[in-house]
Amino acid sequence: MIILAAGCGLKANPAPSASAVTPKQGQQKLTVSTDENAVVLTWQMQNPDGKIRYTTIEKSQLGSTGNICRDCPRIFEKIGQLQVLNIKNEKSDYRFADSLVEKGKIYSYRLKLCDEAGVCRESQTVEIDFK
Repeated sequence: MIILAAGCGLKANPAPSASAVTPKQGQQKLTVSTDENAVVLTWQMQNPDGKIRYTTIEKSQLGSTGNICRDCPRIFEKIGQLQVLNIKNEKSDYRFADSLVEKGKIYSYRLKLCDEAGVCRESQTVEIDFK
């Protein structure tokens, strides 16, 4: 008897490396919306000890190469990078607009908060059906 099973394998991304960026720091309330012909990401960030140096914005398109299965690990590509303001004990508002989108496509976005050594921690992922 021969049994064949097919699937994409692992259902989660690998665990991130240890970083100077702690869960108490960083972005809060990542939201996604549309604005005419763009997808707009907004979030707040607090950097009390100044360890976060920059934020990388990443995007994944459902149905593109490597992103066929909704529940499989997604392949993200870097679409932008922002320097983090070093204002202690204050939340700063950030906004990023992605105009390289097509109607009828589903996009996922995430942020990576990176320290001075380049070690990054991923945010939660948000998804939008761009109509």
